[in-house]
Amino acid sequence: MITDEQLKAVGTFLKPHGIEGEITLQRDYDDIDFEDFSCLIVDMDGIYVPFFIDGVRPKGSDTDLVSIDGIGDETHAALLTNKTAYVLRSELAEARRRMAEQEEDGEDEDGFYAEDFVGFSVETDQEQALGRIVDIDDSTANFLFVIETEDSSRLLIPIAGEFIHDIDRDRQILTLSLPEGLLEL
Repeated sequence: MITDEQLKAVGTFLKPHGIEGEITLQRDYDDIDFEDFSCLIVDMDGIYVPFFIDGVRPKGSDTDLVSIDGIGDETHAALLTNKTAYVLRSELAEARRRMAEQEEDGEDEDGFYAEDFVGFSVETDQEQALGRIVDIDDSTANFLFVIETEDSSRLLIPIAGEFIHDIDRDRQILTLSLPEGLLEL
């Protein structure tokens, strides 16, 4: 079963295009190529349903026309109108990693993106356990780690390189060196 934590919203289906089942998809991010993903996932009546991509072609500066396996007419494509399109965070991280490698043209690159840290445990450099990263808040100019604490409250910590003290990829632990007073905000 697909869970919220596994997903990242990447766009919105607008309206069908033509009579053969293509639908316009407005991208939320410029660095996304929908052909890099095995499927787009849509909340259909409370259940996340994967829709497998047959083809993608550009329409505008922030829109693409998407063909989906099994959707061959305007009526079926219309069922996706105004629905949010999600991708698996794991596939998004991999797609962005590949893109960074192509852009860097062989330069040494860590290749970590904020989404890669979802699921990591978080502690301070003073060995204080903070909780687990459950999401990335990208609704503002400064992206934030959304950390769920043991008492189910949430902490919002700015994602900044100067705060990251250590990354233990094997144990999935992110150690942060936070300015004094940040946790009290």
